[in-house]
Amino acid sequence: MTPKFCKNIRTTETRHRREVVLGLVAFAILVSSTPSFVAPWGCRGAVESTRDMAYLQHPHSQQQQQKQQQDLDFADSLGVKRQGRPAWWPTVMLAGALCVAMLAPLGGFSGSLPLNTPAAWAARSTTGSGSKVNKDPVSLLQNALPLEECFGEKEVQLVRRVQADIEQAKAATLTRLYNTAGGAAEDAASVLVKDKKGLLKLVSDSKKKDAEAVVEKLDLAVRDVQKFITKGDRASAGTVADETANKSVIKTCEEAQSLVGDLEELMVPAGYTAPIPADVKKMKLPELQGRATVELKLKRPPDSTARKYTIDAEIFETITLKVRCDGWSSPISAGNFIDLVDKGFYKDMAIQRADGFITQFGDPGKKAGNGYRPTPDSKVRTIPLEVAIKGRKQALYGETEDEARLVGQAVRLPFQADGTVSMARAEFDNDSASSQVFIFLFESDMTPAGKNFLDGRYGTFGYTVEGAEFLRQVQEGDVIVEAKVVQGLENLKRA
Repeated sequence: MTPKFCKNIRTTETRHRREVVLGLVAFAILVSSTPSFVAPWGCRGAVESTRDMAYLQHPHSQQQQQKQQQDLDFADSLGVKRQGRPAWWPTVMLAGALCVAMLAPLGGFSGSLPLNTPAAWAARSTTGSGSKVNKDPVSLLQNALPLEECFGEKEVQLVRRVQADIEQAKAATLTRLYNTAGGAAEDAASVLVKDKKGLLKLVSDSKKKDAEAVVEKLDLAVRDVQKFITKGDRASAGTVADETANKSVIKTCEEAQSLVGDLEELMVPAGYTAPIPADVKKMKLPELQGRATVELKLKRPPDSTARKYTIDAEIFETITLKVRCDGWSSPISAGNFIDLVDKGFYKDMAIQRADGFITQFGDPGKKAGNGYRPTPDSKVRTIPLEVAIKGRKQALYGETEDEARLVGQAVRLPFQADGTVSMARAEFDNDSASSQVFIFLFESDMTPAGKNFLDGRYGTFGYTVEGAEFLRQVQEGDVIVEAKVVQGLENLKRA
């Protein structure tokens, strides 16, 4: 049997060879179709080449031929030397073709490359844009788990590989590339069968039994993925069978992805808490040590004449946004939000901004100091700016990445998915956040991931994992009729 790593190398080499050939062909077509463009500047050959091509394409009249001859005579009067392409021109063509061939694999010019870049791998760098950016909030939350920070990248490669394989199967299925999807699912299944002990190695003894149960469920889910991929591959395109199989693959991939996330969370060391500096500890702010989920239910105000929320022609009076808050990355920001939700602070509050870029709420008004007061007579409670950075257990507090001279460092919860949730603050006061929250709407053309002005400057603490498809329909004035913590409240530590 061929070792798996050899198979991967050959697959990569095959893809690169295809890209080299495509690069050479593209360059040859460019050169052959635009001789007037590639001829040396001021060269008589450019005029002659253009004329010769025109003669080949269209039968010109005598008057047109005389006009072109006049143009050539005019060039002669300027002292332009009659010549075709110079002797060194083939060398330039060859060098250019080689450059295109070598850069194609590196630049990702092949149309197949984004499909072979699973979300889990794309997220390792936040400098990408467009189709290569990981826009999946579930995957982003999984990547934010402090596994690399606790164990090192090498130790967690196995589970991250399973995660990436399942994400690749899902991505390939969306474009009906069932061969690619099947290969990815097979790789995931192979790990689950042959290296189950390796997957469970990092799980503490107190969680081992739960982790074993998750792995068993994951194995069954991946088998279902393979079964539906086979059905999709055999079905004729555009048929009911094709559509049914495709939806089934997506659904089972999402179930498997969720189970991988459960396994990864069980790998977090028992009793692990995100470190917080002493000066922030002294502020006695709520902390979320772990994760929690919040449900926000919204509806149009009673006197609204706006259209109801709709998805695929189905009308919704009320919509539900499910937000997953990550206290392992941002314990103070997430803890502050969970504390306010649990106290009913956001109930019946109106959406105060919805401009297609962000949806913002949480301002109780000027009389209340535009923030949360623990008691009517107390000052507004504020929290410091908190930015979680990849590779660091402790978040950055009180300063932006720019101010800390950490420009370019990847953040653990980047602004690159619809429904990224962050604390709002005053523009020139890093530590002014209180109760106002904004939900970010991702547009790759306007805010390319890793190149926008938000990462490292505002404190993200979670993602909208359900209901994000409604966010662009939310309007200013819509009402939060209900806000409650549905999971993880036990992870909240109040001072």
